[in-house]
Amino acid sequence: MLVVAMPLRHLEAARVVCEQTGTATLPAGGPGDLDDAPPGATVLVIATEAGDAEVPAATWRGVLEGRMPHQPGDPLPDGLPGTWVEERARSEAEHPSEEDRGRESDDDDEEDDEEDDEAGTQAFFLVRELAPSPRDMWVHANELVPKQQRGGRTFIPRTPRLVMLVD
Repeated sequence: MLVVAMPLRHLEAARVVCEQTGTATLPAGGPGDLDDAPPGATVLVIATEAGDAEVPAATWRGVLEGRMPHQPGDPLPDGLPGTWVEERARSEAEHPSEEDRGRESDDDDEEDDEEDDEAGTQAFFLVRELAPSPRDMWVHANELVPKQQRGGRTFIPRTPRLVMLVD
């Protein structure tokens, strides 16, 4: 199983795309374990930024079709949630890249550099059958990653991660 986290508003928009076209493209933050996940694998999705509906569990699921080829500078792939595309455009307008600003990188910001390295280049993957899971099929964080391995923190992967359910 592949587990990812995504804001609820993007999941809801992606579900509409999936219902209309049969598949949706989801942003992955970075490649993570996407290349190791076989087509047909179950994709478990932890809905974030869900307000009162947010729970420490994968409450959505879909079926992986595969990773979408994408390189920095390529146009965005088709089928992305409109909410994600709009937010990305707004973010890029508010925070132009260093190249666009003509500035050099600030070496004092090592923490941000480490986070960028961890996530890597933006990646995308195609899913079908994206929908909320029935409550009896929710997969809670303790089933994904034991509490001891996550240091007691909430499990929200930054990039797609292959998991096997723990007993």
